[in-house]
Amino acid sequence: MGNATTRRLAAASGVAQRVSLALRVFLVGTVLAASAAPVLGQEDERAVNKIIELNKKALSQIDAKKFDAARDGLLQAVTVAKQANLLTHKMLARTYVHLGAVYFLGYNDRKSAVRYFGLAKSVRADILLTPSLATPNLTAEFDKVSAEKGQADDPWADAAKSGPRTPARAPAPAPPKTPPPATPAPPPVVNKVPDLPAELPTDLYCPPVEEAPEGHEIVLRCAAKPKLKAERVLLYFRTSGAPSYAVAAMQSSPNGWLEASIPEEAATGESMQYYCEARDSDDNVVATSGQGDIPNAIILTPPAPGETPVTRRVATGGKGDGDDPLKRIKDEQKSEIHELVLHRRRKGAFWLAPGVGSGVGYHMASYLEWRHPPACPDCPTYGPGFRFAGTITGYLELGYLITDHIGVAAQGRYEWISSEGSGDQSPGSPATRAVSLLGRGLYYLDLGAGNAQLQFSADLGGGDGYRFAFPPTNPGGKQLEPKLNPDGSVAKDPVTGFTITVPKPTVVTDTVRSGPLVYGAGVGFIYHFNSHLAANIEMRVLGAGPHFGLLIEGYATVQVALGGHAPDQEVTSLPEEDEEE
Repeated sequence: MGNATTRRLAAASGVAQRVSLALRVFLVGTVLAASAAPVLGQEDERAVNKIIELNKKALSQIDAKKFDAARDGLLQAVTVAKQANLLTHKMLARTYVHLGAVYFLGYNDRKSAVRYFGLAKSVRADILLTPSLATPNLTAEFDKVSAEKGQADDPWADAAKSGPRTPARAPAPAPPKTPPPATPAPPPVVNKVPDLPAELPTDLYCPPVEEAPEGHEIVLRCAAKPKLKAERVLLYFRTSGAPSYAVAAMQSSPNGWLEASIPEEAATGESMQYYCEARDSDDNVVATSGQGDIPNAIILTPPAPGETPVTRRVATGGKGDGDDPLKRIKDEQKSEIHELVLHRRRKGAFWLAPGVGSGVGYHMASYLEWRHPPACPDCPTYGPGFRFAGTITGYLELGYLITDHIGVAAQGRYEWISSEGSGDQSPGSPATRAVSLLGRGLYYLDLGAGNAQLQFSADLGGGDGYRFAFPPTNPGGKQLEPKLNPDGSVAKDPVTGFTITVPKPTVVTDTVRSGPLVYGAGVGFIYHFNSHLAANIEMRVLGAGPHFGLLIEGYATVQVALGGHAPDQEVTSLPEEDEEE
């Protein structure tokens, strides 16, 4: 009996000791947990409230299927969290969950959704899917990521295979030391060149850049499978929310990648958006990494205190001439964007151009065209000299632009000659026109912004050639001469004895012709008001044969164009303007 009582008392005492020990452990754990809990300052609390507000707004936008707005707001929330150094806060994990939901529900982009769910689990392994978003498919994807992260993060997963392990004792806390003086953080390396995979996972493989410091150049890289036969790869980028993309052509680099960059002056704000396109020789899109309506996102982090942005040079396969290859890429990018905003007509365009002009030239010694032997045995030969070609000349040109800078045209030239004088008794009538048809080869050289151009032409054709006008003699009968008697003597008035005078015979306008072959060259100035309307002034020299002549003429035309190839992409701003947008 005594022994049984003693055993019961001993057992009760053991239970009491274990309960007491458990209570002590619980109290110590509570104190440690309380001391380890983060204490938010006023600035941090404001940041958390901002993140909560952005997430609530994003949830309502997801419900209204405004996925673009939700995505941009959530990216802003991520930026706020990182600026406040809330890298382990539950609201950052919640924001990543919502971003994954946006990409899965809004864009059907499982790859991006899984990536954001993984980021959420990296911040908080116990994070759960927001109930209002829990569709069966989304829940399945989230659970799959949770299972993968749980297995990867289990510290005993490998140890279970080799037997029990004893947790290591925590080292004793070191005595406090005086912290060394703070030094400015080195600039983060965002342009480290990754290794080119032996086998590309996609037709157009572009390793994602998810985060970069604001104000730094951001280099994007792509590689295309040979089967694509891609002639070029283009990078499109913009600040989040900007109305349009800027574009840059990717360049080959010695390490095998195609590279292009977002310039440092464009990497401003809270985030960037970008996508890449591979195009074949016919300029068809054969593969993409992201799309214009579903771009990839880059979160921009503020530079560290004391950090000076550093521009990294990007190799483009040059021979080491000492210049900046990245500057060449930017210059080519600006040139390509500049091409897209020009007003001038493009290759494949037809134009119709009426115009007027006049000219002066040199002719060889010749009889007049109308009044010449044998009809006029007494008509003289006129020596060589300079005269005007007709009264006025009209032009009508039909052209076609083979390339943006080379064209061909057919031009009709109608020279009108005003006939003056009357009373001429010669048979027939003088020429009053000269009509020729010229074939033209044209070359255009850009000036300034490119909407103004110099035009160079070569001309060959024929017809009437061109004519130089000889004005009439004694127009209006104002010149007088003595009247002759039938015997050739001068007639006199029988009363007064004065010589009788009569008007000289009138000779109407006549011409000297050069031609019929016409050839020449000219230079002009053309300005394109838009792709359909232009004005042109031109000076040219026309030779003629076999009856030689040389004509210098000037004329102006108004040109109306139809057709032509439009630019691939409408871009309304140059890269340096993106910051203002």
